Amino acid sequence: MRGLIMPVVAAGLLGLIAMGPAVAAPSPPRRISLSEAIGLAMRNNRALQAARLSDSAAQDRVGISRGAMLPRLDALENYSATDNPVLAFSDLLLQQDFSQSDFALSSLNHPGVLSNFQSQIQLSFPVYAGGRLLAGFRAAKFGAQAEDWRAARAREEIVFAVIRAYYGALIAQERVAVVDRALDAARSHLRQAQNLYGNGMAVAADVLRTNVMTGSLEEERVQSASEVAISRATLAHVLGDEDEKLAPMPLAGAAGLSSSPGSEHLENLVQEATAGRPEIKIAAAQVGAAEQAVKIAQADYLPSISVATTYENDSEKLVRAGNNFAVFAYARMNLFDGLATKSKVDAAQAELRRAQVLAQDLTHAIALEVESAYRSLNAAQQKLEVAGRNRRYADAALRILDDRYGAGLATNVTVLDAQTARRQADMDLVQARVGVLLDRAALALALGRPVTAAAR
Repeated sequence: MRGLIMPVVAAGLLGLIAMGPAVAAPSPPRRISLSEAIGLAMRNNRALQAARLSDSAAQDRVGISRGAMLPRLDALENYSATDNPVLAFSDLLLQQDFSQSDFALSSLNHPGVLSNFQSQIQLSFPVYAGGRLLAGFRAAKFGAQAEDWRAARAREEIVFAVIRAYYGALIAQERVAVVDRALDAARSHLRQAQNLYGNGMAVAADVLRTNVMTGSLEEERVQSASEVAISRATLAHVLGDEDEKLAPMPLAGAAGLSSSPGSEHLENLVQEATAGRPEIKIAAAQVGAAEQAVKIAQADYLPSISVATTYENDSEKLVRAGNNFAVFAYARMNLFDGLATKSKVDAAQAELRRAQVLAQDLTHAIALEVESAYRSLNAAQQKLEVAGRNRRYADAALRILDDRYGAGLATNVTVLDAQTARRQADMDLVQARVGVLLDRAALALALGRPVTAAAR
């Protein structure tokens, strides 16, 4: 008996070792709505964070330009130790500690090492700079305005990127659902074909052809599952939240998706976009900054005047200090600089003309973008109506042919073709629904309207 029990126990242990530790099933992703996805992106998207930081830096540059027009106060501290006759004589005078004995020739020619701590407070102010400083300040303000609008546009573009990634993941998971429905139908039909073949009412080719169809759908299911993983990873990257598994909600019905944008005239939409798009504001700010750059370059033809005052303490040992003050006025006039100023002005004027040309071209480009988005949305809504109708036709045709095949009145190939047509109609309907939503968001983006509301 013992000889029989031991092999059984050993076999059981080997089986447990071969099975290894139980692998936990992967946790399902957290389903989020489109609004939740947009909220996550507003907090975590790195491109949007970079745009906000760029906007903050532009505001700080305005402060830099403003500071250049205001008085400047500096504190300076210098230390020197020298036996240079000229420097030693000068430092001794500054310390206000000069005596009769220091006029001795030996002291003048061979002074000992003299230390000097020099403390200064300097106040300087630009009185006139040919308009350069004011133009620089205005240019910085134009730059800040451009960054404000650029950040606003970046926000809407990120919202659109979230919508596109969200619906891309949704289409991928809906494709899996469509393939699963088709696979269930194919397997049901396979069982039907096998029963008919067993009863002598179908040929073997029916069973083989249906097996091939089922195998193809199984391959498509594997590919679709891979696309789901990729699309969800793309969504996570856009949201800036790669650490959590996220997935979109299932696609809702098509109610409310058939309204046409035709109630608004295309000409009115173009006027709205060319007047209110952030890019138009950015281009106007860039033209303004280029105009100020011309003034900055032209300022080199004009004189510049500044004043400064200094209060100074000099001491050998930081005990007894001599003090003095001075007031300075500086004037500078460019008489000739090898035509460098002329080249600066010419370059600034060329940049101004370039900014004006780009602003004009932007107006036409936006008009084209609006028209493209408008017509694309109209086409998408028509496609949705056709896709819904085709889906109803394909579903009805499959039911009829499935019944007729069971009665021996239809061929197996006809049923398989009907299943393929129904699967394609299912997928076309999903893509048409999402296409309307994406094109609505694209039109809102082209118009400069809030994108979030248009995509719901």
